[in-house]
Formats: sequence, structure tokens, C-alpha cells
Amino acid sequence: MKLRSNQLKEHFAKGKVLPVYVLSGDEPLLLQEAADLIRSACRDQGFNERELFNVEPGFDWSELLTAGNTLSLFGDRKILEVRHPKPKFDDTARKALQTYCQDPSPDNVLLLILPRVDKKVQSAKWFQALEQAGAFIQVWPVDLHQLPQWIHQRMQQAGLEPTREAVQLLAERVEGNLLAAAQEVEKLLLLRGGGPIDVRDIEDSVADHARYNLYDLVDEALAGQQEHALRMLYQLRAGGMEPAVLLWAFSKELRALAGMSHLLQNGMAPARVLQEYRVWERRKPLLQETLRRVPLSVLRHCLMEAARVDQAIKGIGEGDPWDGFTTIILWLSGKLRPTRLALA
Repeated sequence: MKLRSNQLKEHFAKGKVLPVYVLSGDEPLLLQEAADLIRSACRDQGFNERELFNVEPGFDWSELLTAGNTLSLFGDRKILEVRHPKPKFDDTARKALQTYCQDPSPDNVLLLILPRVDKKVQSAKWFQALEQAGAFIQVWPVDLHQLPQWIHQRMQQAGLEPTREAVQLLAERVEGNLLAAAQEVEKLLLLRGGGPIDVRDIEDSVADHARYNLYDLVDEALAGQQEHALRMLYQLRAGGMEPAVLLWAFSKELRALAGMSHLLQNGMAPARVLQEYRVWERRKPLLQETLRRVPLSVLRHCLMEAARVDQAIKGIGEGDPWDGFTTIILWLSGKLRPTRLALA
């Protein structure tokens, strides 16, 4: 069967999951959110274990068939999640998926995530077998004309009540980048809480660099300019900057960079990696240089330090959040290297 992504909640409200779900699309945020919804619904139905298969050159498709026929050690039902980076499949993959669909185990759900596939692939016998065994969900991008409506719905779901002018301004500022739009909505909620949002709120949140200077600070840190970044950090602290807002700005960049670095290590072409993460043209040189200079291990240490900062902000961890920001800046610059102690 075919489903639209906006039909998934209604589909799962019936209290039943299908043996196979195929998610296809080129919009990372919408694809990720659809996958999250499927995983959550499966967990509600008792599929508590998850096995992840990243398809890379040399991937052994028999591993999927074996996993599909192997009972969990703990008796839990499983989600078999297969991430395929290309819209085309070789003969081995096609045969394995068709074999799987002939008799899918009721104790497993196969979640196949892949880029947008064309009509030729969709009409192939092996793909039809997937669709007949479960559901095919094609995730379509949001075009520029639909973006204001999408942002408005997103803000309402978050408890915000934006004016029409505020929605239009945010749509213009994010330049069609859905991930950036979603992050700005999260930041608005953090800064303003629920309730009315007008143009002034959007301008303060997105564009007032003189007041917050968040993006400039993060960019200086990513560029390895630790002296300037530290001066900016001290100025922001003296100016009453909320550490939770600064943590948001750092964390979103660090998560993206760690994900991109992982893809690069697995052999994905740099241009494809930047495309996957919808990096704006003007930011590509900075992020390319950061990825060249900062290894994945350091980015992971930075994310762990960000988690410590988050605990300190919430009062459930020790230390000064501002010391954590200093550490992250120094690690990104290469002037200070994480030690084994940082893992503790």
C-alpha cells in the first residue's frame, strides 16, 4: 500500500503495524521525523529491540535475512532498520528484499530508508513485493510556496501563535532550509515560551547579532579562532546571555558536523555530504575546513562536553556551564586535546 507521510499518525492510530515500511525522500528533516514516528509506533506495539544496517560497499544482505529469522535473546520483537544511501539496488539486494517479503516474521518490522526513487524502481517486481508486504511512504519536499504554511503549522504545534508577517519573515530568513526553520522554531520556544510571536520576536531571535552574536561566536569557534571566540564568549556572559541558548547554538552545529564527519569516514563524497545536510552555499567553505581540521573523535568529545553543560544548566550536574563552552572552543581550535579523563 501507499501512504503519505501526513497519514502515518492516522494509520498507527488503528493500533496495528505492518511487516514492512519503505521511507523514501530527499528532505532529511521530514524523512527523519517520519522514521521517528514509525519507530515510536512500533515500540508502542512491543517492538522494543532495534537492529541497524547501514548499507555500504560489500554489505552482506544475508545478514538481514539471518536477523529476520533469529529470535531476540530477550524475546523482544525487533525493528530491522536498513539505511540505503542510493536510490538504486544491485541484484543481491533486490533478491534479498524480495526473499524477505515472501514470508516476513510477525516478530519483526523492516524499516527501509532510502533516497527518492523514480517510477522505474517503484514499478520493479522486487519493489512491488515490498509495497505489497507493507507500506511505501514517499516523503516530498516542501517548496517555497508551501513553506510559510509549513512553518505556521510547525509553530502552532509548538504552542506558538505567530502573526502572518512573522511567519513570512522566518520563511524568508531560512531560505527554504526546513532543518533551519525547525531549529529556529525550537529557539523561539526556548527564548519566548508559548504564546504570541510577532515580527519583532523573529528579528530578535534570527537576526539580532549585535545583541546575541550566537552565530558569529560559533563560527569563530569552528574556524579555530579561539582567542576571538573566547573574547566573544566572555562578552556574552557579561551581557547576560542565557547559557541554554548558547548551548542550543553549539549543539546543533556539533551534531551536524559529527554526522557529516561520520559519512566522510564511510567514503561518501564531500559534495554529497554537504548536500545531505542542506548546508548553505556561503557556509560550505567554513564547514569543509572544520571537517578537514577537526577529527570525528574530537567532535564526539565536544558533544559529550555539551551534554555535561546541559546537565549543569539544569542543576543535575556539577561545574560551570561557561567553563564547558571554553573547553569546547579550545578543543575545536586544536590548542587543547581531549584526554581519556574527558570520557569519564
